[in-house]
Amino acid sequence: MNDREIRRYDMFGRADTFGNDNAADFPAGSTGATRFANLKQIIADLDTAKAGQKGGVGATAKSVLIDTLRLDMQNIARTARAIAQDEPGFADKFTLPANPAQTALLTAADAFLVALNPAGVAAKFIAHAMPANFVQTFQSDRLAVNTAQDSMESDREGSVASTASVGSLIQAGMKEITYLDAIMHNKYGANPDTMAAWMSASHIERDPQRAKAQPTPTPTPP
Repeated sequence: MNDREIRRYDMFGRADTFGNDNAADFPAGSTGATRFANLKQIIADLDTAKAGQKGGVGATAKSVLIDTLRLDMQNIARTARAIAQDEPGFADKFTLPANPAQTALLTAADAFLVALNPAGVAAKFIAHAMPANFVQTFQSDRLAVNTAQDSMESDREGSVASTASVGSLIQAGMKEITYLDAIMHNKYGANPDTMAAWMSASHIERDPQRAKAQPTPTPTPP
């Protein structure tokens, strides 16, 4: 929600409270009761849409998984360099990327998995105290990054849809407020106290005004 939408959302809440406080004046089935009920539902729908706009969890999860994958690769590369002391060229296929970008890391991880596939290669790492299931763990960590990426894309799509929904709901809420404002004026026109309470509840704070630039004073000639 942007600031403009938040101000309207807050106003909807105040109008809903006014409706609750004066519910006895709006019997079930009356137009006023229906409009207040519509507004209450819009507020509930806005709460759901607001929750859908919140992101960042997927990105955080992927970052943690990338760090885990990088650690896997560092262990593999370090061990490969040790083995290469007696098997020249062995470490060539297990070189960490110079580019720190995630794409480069993932490409290198895929290359590591290919290089580990031939018979006997993994056994050389295991002989140097790597866990017996290190290849399976490394492969799982690589797949987990893809799963996190898919989740991020899904979250992003959901956030965009929620943002569109917020706009539509704000518009629907303003429509209900317009109906209610007419009803309140007709019903409470002769009751200044209640009318004042409604006007206060349905008031929307103005958007902040930008400060006008002050003219630069013209220097006084000596």
